[in-house]
Amino acid sequence: MATLIAVYGSEGCVGRCDARCYEAQDRRCDCICGGRNHGAGLQRALASTVELVQQRRELWERMRLMGGERLVIEPELPLEGVGLHEGDG
Repeated sequence: MATLIAVYGSEGCVGRCDARCYEAQDRRCDCICGGRNHGAGLQRALASTVELVQQRRELWERMRLMGGERLVIEPELPLEGVGLHEGDG
């Protein structure tokens, strides 16, 4: 099960977007993607995750709402040139 984005807080992993989301059949999504990847399949979810990372503000806000302090992003995503630190871009 590929995890696309994981959110970590002081207590460990507090949320993630993985196959439970992008392969989902139901409508409810409460993970870090905010529904972008829900039921989309892996390939569409990978592309959507790149877009989400490029729109950093939305991602940082979701992370904080989940009680997270840091993100771990799937290392296979094509993110060259994308600043991932808060305040970049």
